[in-house]
Amino acid sequence: MKKRIVPLLFAVLFMALCLIPAAGTLLLGPAGPGANEVLSPRPSLTDRDGHFNGSCLSDAAAWLGDHFCLRQECVTAWARLNALLGSSVAEDVVLGREGWLYYGPTLADYTRTEPMTDRELWCAARTLYLLQEHARASGADFLFTVAPNKNSLYAWNMPDLPVANRLSNAEALSRLLREMDVAYLDLFAVFENEPEVLYFPTDSHWNGRGAALAADAILAALDREGGFYEAAFLPGEHRGDLYEMLYPTGKSADPDYIYAPGFTFSGGGKNPDAITITTSCPGGSGSLVMYRDSFGRNLYPYLAERFESARFSRKNDYGSLELSPGDTVIAELVERNLRYLIDNPPTLPGAVRDAAEVRDAVPAGTVPLAAEEDGGTLSLRGRFGEIVPDRDSPVLVLCSGTLYEAVPGPEGFRLCLTGADLSGGIRVFFTAEGNLTALEGVIENR
Repeated sequence: MKKRIVPLLFAVLFMALCLIPAAGTLLLGPAGPGANEVLSPRPSLTDRDGHFNGSCLSDAAAWLGDHFCLRQECVTAWARLNALLGSSVAEDVVLGREGWLYYGPTLADYTRTEPMTDRELWCAARTLYLLQEHARASGADFLFTVAPNKNSLYAWNMPDLPVANRLSNAEALSRLLREMDVAYLDLFAVFENEPEVLYFPTDSHWNGRGAALAADAILAALDREGGFYEAAFLPGEHRGDLYEMLYPTGKSADPDYIYAPGFTFSGGGKNPDAITITTSCPGGSGSLVMYRDSFGRNLYPYLAERFESARFSRKNDYGSLELSPGDTVIAELVERNLRYLIDNPPTLPGAVRDAAEVRDAVPAGTVPLAAEEDGGTLSLRGRFGEIVPDRDSPVLVLCSGTLYEAVPGPEGFRLCLTGADLSGGIRVFFTAEGNLTALEGVIENR
């Protein structure tokens, strides 16, 4: 009898444990997302057209798998068990030594195994050159800077990985920017000169003092007063983004630093990750337009304190805003996202060039173009196909008798025009194998 009771008790206990998540979901409600998770949507019996949803059962299974009660607690427990064995259950989180965590998408930069091509680097640098030219033509100052990946500055807790013997993308790009005389601030050197660790151990970003140091360097590069890094700071805590991804219900926090004097600017709202943040500060001077990413979360308050008005944008559509004399334009981009400059060409108006530059071009066929109109602005995009521009070739477009320089890409270009007349045709020029080449533009979506 006892031999039968023991297996039966185990079976009952096992079934009870299996029913806890389902019962808890019914009684306590579904679990929410952890960190920046995107969970399966609630299932529906009908689709968008009102017809029966044939995949409703699989949708329900996916939803329950993402929302069952105690899911985040189970994920955290599983992650801790795997961490003891030296393994991360989160694809984007790398386990370092001494409890440090690193962001997975930065590994290619760290190991230098996915270098940008010479053409990609040149196009990225030329895009910033054109952005600077546009800003200065409007009477505005310009500055570009790169927020270093954490493992580019503090690699001693990284796992042992082979690193290729070549320049990093950031190093190669910075050389081109200096050759093109683009105003560039090297934050790698700024942070490397400080013995203090200024990034969070379990987050991918700089801490409060790191942001203050970056702000001081940016302001100094613009000949403006800083003084934030040397000020007093109060102790604080910060829950790391990588820690939340790995341990959604964990309770640990990194030490942080709170700027003791406080800020006097107004605006900004309650969400530092908002797409657009606008601020005003009577004690500041001038107007700022800053394109920023997640590193601007801690950075923007310091800069807002030094400008009478400021606009911080995460849209990063570079060049779409109207500028006035005396404005300042800052573009900040994290090291791991440098390809953004070529994958998302900005909406810059075409820079006028001397038409004599293309007088001796050799015809070489056609190039398909896609045209889009928005509020009187015409955007032209083209792809070259088999003909490949030289590494350092600009892309020039002749339209209505005026020659413009377009924003270049490795395999194409983008040009924005206002009030353009296309009746006279479009010709596109670049050098290929040292020869100035001309292509007839053919708009395919008109």
